[in-house]
Order: sequence, then C-alpha cells, then structure tokens
Amino acid sequence: MRRTSEDNVWLNVDWVVLLIYFLLVSLGISNIYSAGYDTEQQGLFDFSAEHGKQIMWIGVSLFLGMIIFFLDFAFIRKYAFWFYGFTLVMLLAVLFMPAVNGAHSWFGFGSFKIQPSEFAKVGVSLALARFIGDVGKSQFEGRRKGVVNMGVANLWGLIPLIKKNIEIVLIIGIPCILVLLQPDAGTFIIFTSFILVLYREGYTGNFLLFVLIAVVIAVITLLVADSSFIMPFLKIKLSGKTGIVISLMILSLIFYLLIRNFVLKRNRGPLYRALIGSLVIAVVFVNCIEWGYENILQEHQKTRIDLLLGKIDDPDGDGYNINRAKSAIGSGGFLGKGFQQATLANANQGHVPMQSTDFIFCTWSEERGFIGSAGFVILFTILLLRIVIIAERQRSEFTRVFAYCVGCIFFYHFMINVGMAIGLAPVIGIPLPFFSYGGSSVMAFSIFLFLLLKFDAERKVVLQ
Repeated sequence: MRRTSEDNVWLNVDWVVLLIYFLLVSLGISNIYSAGYDTEQQGLFDFSAEHGKQIMWIGVSLFLGMIIFFLDFAFIRKYAFWFYGFTLVMLLAVLFMPAVNGAHSWFGFGSFKIQPSEFAKVGVSLALARFIGDVGKSQFEGRRKGVVNMGVANLWGLIPLIKKNIEIVLIIGIPCILVLLQPDAGTFIIFTSFILVLYREGYTGNFLLFVLIAVVIAVITLLVADSSFIMPFLKIKLSGKTGIVISLMILSLIFYLLIRNFVLKRNRGPLYRALIGSLVIAVVFVNCIEWGYENILQEHQKTRIDLLLGKIDDPDGDGYNINRAKSAIGSGGFLGKGFQQATLANANQGHVPMQSTDFIFCTWSEERGFIGSAGFVILFTILLLRIVIIAERQRSEFTRVFAYCVGCIFFYHFMINVGMAIGLAPVIGIPLPFFSYGGSSVMAFSIFLFLLLKFDAERKVVLQ
C-alpha cells in the first residue's frame, strides 16, 4: 500500500452524496416534526419530543462521521472483522434482553433504545468486503463459477458450492440466524440484499434464476399450503402442499420427456441428475416454507403476509394499517395539503399508526401530494445511482464491494418501506432511510454513507 501526493482527502469527497444526505436528514426532521405536530408542543429543539431526539441522534451521527474521516483507511480495513464480531456479540446479547412488542431486539438505556441489528448490517458489509478483497477477484470468481456452473448440471455440484463458499455463507448466515431468533423477519429480509452484491462480484445469472424460482415456489406454497382440493377423476381430497408436490413431479416428468426426445444421449446424464436434484430440493423447500410459516413467524407476521397475498380481507381489523396508510397518501392529491396540514397522518388524528416510523412516507405524501412523493423518489433514486457510480470507480475490491453493500441495503429499505405504505409489501417494520424516526437506524445509515465517502475520497490516495 502506498500514498500519492494527493494527501487532502477532503478535496475528494463526493459532495453530491453529502448534499443529498444533508437534504434527506433535514427533510426527515421536518417530516417527523410535522407528523407529531400539535399547537401545544415545544419548539423544534425540544429533546423530549421525537423530532428533538432525532436531531440529537443526527448530531451523534455527524460526530461519528467526523471520527470516520479522521481514521486511516488501512485501520478500518484491518479491523473490519473485529467490528463484525462485535456486532455478532451484540446480536447474541440482545436475545437475553426483555422483549419489546414481542421481539428481543433492543438494548434499553432509560428512554433510549439501541437496536444492534441495524449496526450488524454495517458489520456484515465490512466483513464481506474484507473477505472478498482478501481472496482476490480472480480466485473468487474461479472458485464460484466452476462450482455454480457444475451445480446447474450436477446435483452433487451443490455440495462443493456450499463447501467452497462456506465463509460467505457464515458471514451472512450467522447474523441472519441471530436476527430470526429475536424474531425480526423484516431485518432478515434486508440481509438477503447481500445476494445482489455477490451477483455483482461474479455469481452467474443462474444463481439469481434459482432465487427467482424459489420466490415463486414460496409464494405459491403460502397461497395454497393450508387449503385443500379434490383431485380430478380420482375424487381424492388432497392438501394444498400435496398438490404442489404433485405439480412439481408432473413438471419434472415433462422435462424428462423433453430431455429424452430432444437432447443427445451423451448429454442426457448430467441433465437427468440436475432434474432429480432440482425436484428433491424443490420438495424440501416447499416443506421448509410451510414449516417456517407455521412455526417461526408470529401471528401478526402471518396475518400481514396473508393480507399482502389477498388470502384475507379485513380493512378495519388486521388490514387497518395498510388501508389507513393508503387513504392518507391518497388524500394528499396532486399538490398535497401543505406543511403541518396533514389531517390523517399525524399524531393527533391517530388515523395512521406508527406515522413517524414505519409509515412516515404517508405524512410526506399527504402534505406534499403526488408531486412531493415523486420528488422524493427521484431524489432517493439519484442517491442510489450515485452510490453505484462511486462503486464502479473504486480501485480496490474492498471498497467496491462495500459500496455495493451500501447501495443494496439502501435500495431494499427504500423499496420495502414505500411498498408497505402503498400496499405492495407486507408491514414488516422497515425504516425509511433518514426519514423514519429512530436513533439506531439514522446512525447506522449515516455510518454507511460516511464510510463510503471516506473510502471514495481516498481512492486516489490509497492504492491496493
């Protein structure tokens, strides 16, 4: 590692990202202030109110950002695994804390709470970047491409796929398990964003194809697993899960006949093994999805999934949150009602639950209307695109991988939170970056961006 003559990293800071950051946190504070606005409340800097606490947490985040910029790149990279290990210890320790809303997810310090899973995302990102950076691109791609391509045509190829990439499985999988034990299904979903990072770093398109097929099978299983049907001709009553298995077997038979009649004999063996392996894995996966749905998810989580899939319709009961959120967004019209003029998504009205956290987008949409909502989406899209640009111009694999981790996590949070508000995603408690009230989330998101800016600013100074 060597340094060039360009010693002042401050001159190399990406001011576009920094400007968007300050704009988002400022809009977020004003939105939280408006969401909890009442005529008797104290001023903007009332630290007993949510907006005051948010200002305090942003101040702490800026202080952490200053520290990050004074740290050496080599120091951060060297201790990436140590920070990852520290977050794992916190995830384990929080399981022994008293439950809040049915989940062991927070450390309580008086009126303040810290959620370690938010910082675990940073830890996993650093560890993943460090591991891939240490292994090296050529060796990393060689290890994966061989076993992934083998896995497509060979059942036993899945064994070396897991064995050769066990380190990555552990880096991502251990915190996922600890988060599920809390239980926090929403944060677990966020951790799946690292799959996109691995795809960028060399996993073939087959891997994403497997993920897409798995999602389709999972949705079908959730839709019909608890139902039953009468099998034609035989007049036998079968469960929905059995019907899925029979359908998979019929599809496998069709593919078998296609292979037998349209593939050269010398090439059939690997395809037969892949077909059998895919069938076995699919059947096991269906049973795992059903078991997980019945035994891991809590009742309110099951209800939210059922609402999203249209299995139940209860606008004034279990579907209350989503329907009230959509009505608040719709009431904003094209131009919105104006700042502090929300009549549905505010604390006094109580029409939209969690209007300052999970459904903070509703307050923004009601006050700013379609134009304001579109503007927010455009602003966040610019941030995501800028992160991708930063990632692609990095000179080291460590910084590139970390940048893509940041982009994928921000994208997941943005997509799911807005999706929750408009009824396109289940309500799973995912904060909107820099908008939702919460100290842990705003600090974690700020650390992500300041680390990214630090690494990017040193790309011309530190050469690997």
